[in-house]
Amino acid sequence: HGLIKNGYSSYNQGRPILEDPNLFGLKTIIQKNLNDYTQKRMKIINSWFNVTYPGGILKKHKHEESILSGAFYVKVGKESTPLLFEHTKINPRNGLLVIFPSTMLHHTEEETEERIVVSFNANYRK
Repeated sequence: HGLIKNGYSSYNQGRPILEDPNLFGLKTIIQKNLNDYTQKRMKIINSWFNVTYPGGILKKHKHEESILSGAFYVKVGKESTPLLFEHTKINPRNGLLVIFPSTMLHHTEEETEERIVVSFNANYRK
């Protein structure tokens, strides 16, 4: 998708990552948290992983095709750069799930360590 410098992404590279049977438990946890967050039934409409290496960045962007977006931190170091929003920064840690409105601009500054994140977008179930 061109938003990662010095890394790679599986965004739109075939089957959504959370459809992998090996990630059923993670998908279930994310789905429960989405439903709890909204008090409504949500549907994950796409998912992918991003890997960023030291010196890499995630460029500023938003996800306009969905209601909510999220990031699950699979692997980050103790000095990993925060996820930045306009008025908030979130320090990642392994196992952290962040859910936010898809229209919020977000990015990272230069990464200091390898970072692996599973990201997703969700809409309300019809």
